[in-house]
Amino acid sequence: MTELTLGFVYTFPAVIDNWYDGDTPIVHRGTKPGEVVHGEHVRVEGINAPELYAPGGKEARAYALTICPAGTIVTLVASRKDKYGRLLAKVILPNGGDYGTLRITAGHAVSYLA
Repeated sequence: MTELTLGFVYTFPAVIDNWYDGDTPIVHRGTKPGEVVHGEHVRVEGINAPELYAPGGKEARAYALTICPAGTIVTLVASRKDKYGRLLAKVILPNGGDYGTLRITAGHAVSYLA
């Protein structure tokens, strides 16, 4: 059985440092007790927002900051990395809501399967 077929899901505590664009937060996150990764770019799983340089990109980042501003404590739920080596994760907000679902419902992102 390979690592990919096991389907492990990992949960990490994290703090939002900033947003690169509407679907890429920059975080610091716990990896294990006493160990924290700083400045990590995470790809939000399940959504696609406009790139920063594309029409609507700056607005997408601004909307991300209203939902989940810098300093927000979130939970990342991940099972793999994307093709660029970024952690691909659901971002769970402090109230238990899913960031990606909120963005899609509000019309600020579209569903995307990587």
